[in-house]
Amino acid sequence: MIGKASEGAAGDRDHAKSATRPKAVLAFAGVAIAVLTLVQVAASPDAVRRPLGPGSVWDSVYTLAQAGRGESTYRATCANCHGDSLAGINDAPALTGPDFHKDFDGNSLSSLFGKISNDMPSDNPGSLTNPQTASVVAFVLKYNGYPAGSMDLPAGVDSVSAIKFTPKPLQ
Repeated sequence: MIGKASEGAAGDRDHAKSATRPKAVLAFAGVAIAVLTLVQVAASPDAVRRPLGPGSVWDSVYTLAQAGRGESTYRATCANCHGDSLAGINDAPALTGPDFHKDFDGNSLSSLFGKISNDMPSDNPGSLTNPQTASVVAFVLKYNGYPAGSMDLPAGVDSVSAIKFTPKPLQ
């Protein structure tokens, strides 16, 4: 009987070891999958991640939802001076058309962002938050026919300094 009891205990230990092996293998596999996923995301195409280097306003740098929020802000705080069609009224410059492109083509998007953030609206300069400013810039981009994408325009003048106003690329 003693022999049987010690065999049972040894059998239980072997069974316990064999039960923990699959758990360890699964844990290792989970960690390996997580690491491989991070590597894949880091190497993903621009459609998933915005490039860190220079880009242009043609690289789909805002979302339609963000432009919609910007239109609301624009209508409430900017349209009185720049007009419903962004053509400008009296001394307020146009935010679309040849004059707009003459002023901004070749410049960084941060020039428009900074101008709006620091100087607008003219009756209360600097009152827009960075997210409001980014949304207004997104609306201006949409109105001017620049394509929307899957990521909001960043809400900071430094964050948009690498994005350039460029002429439409040839198709």
